[in-house]
Amino acid sequence: MNEENKQILIHRSKSFIWRLGAYIAVAVLGFIADNLGLLEISPFAMTLTALIIGEITKYLNTNLPKKG
Repeated sequence: MNEENKQILIHRSKSFIWRLGAYIAVAVLGFIADNLGLLEISPFAMTLTALIIGEITKYLNTNLPKKG
């Protein structure tokens, strides 16, 4: 594997981890809110929210200037 492919793989892995993290965060918050009786949101709505937040994190990761 050449250096360019390694950099692409690293970039895609970071993007995947950010999106997965956003999905997990929404799932945990939804679980907590559901158990506390705060929200009555369907699993489909929670999944859709998680995917939307994942796309937002992807946009921010792609379009914000890089530090360092």
